[in-house]
Amino acid sequence: MKSIKTILLFITLLVSSALFAGLAVPGEGNPLLANTQIEVNHTAGYTVEKIVGSEGVCIKVRTPEGKDCWTSEVLGDQEKKFMFNGESSSLLIADINADAKPEIITAAAFPPHNGGLYVFTLNPEQDGFVPIPFTNQQTNDSKSFLAADIFQESGQDLAFIDNRVRALGMLYPENEEARPVASFFYYKLTDNAFAYDGCEAVPVDN
Repeated sequence: MKSIKTILLFITLLVSSALFAGLAVPGEGNPLLANTQIEVNHTAGYTVEKIVGSEGVCIKVRTPEGKDCWTSEVLGDQEKKFMFNGESSSLLIADINADAKPEIITAAAFPPHNGGLYVFTLNPEQDGFVPIPFTNQQTNDSKSFLAADIFQESGQDLAFIDNRVRALGMLYPENEEARPVASFFYYKLTDNAFAYDGCEAVPVDN
């Protein structure tokens, strides 16, 4: 009877190992963080993958036949979420500039505090993607991503709200003795870039 129980336990362990073999934690034998489909040049079936490797997080696009089509540069060190229409997301396809060519939206983290939002659009050659820049005319600054200084795991620090993109960060006054203020920084899509559209202090509950 004891030997039968031992055999049954051994079989149970084997079955459990087989069932959970494919459920590796992302980055630990399973580099895929998220995936979805996109239409490129009016051809459906392209696959967009968000993967993490030894160098960090990147986006890879494959043709309907499974061939590598385009790979982004390293976007960050770890997985990051953002908010779109009130929902938390890791990877999203949406035509945000109404040009009938969907964009790839994703985010990546730069631990311990920073996160970056990326919006990729089809390049002029129609054979890959380029980031839509985030610009600030006040500082003459232009970057390929929007950074958030106050990390929120749910993605609330980087959010699409009312046709604008909002980042959560710290506003540092010109007076060095004044304390920095947690603020929302807004960017609005204008022409071919997200342009700075003002900021406001984060409301504080009394």
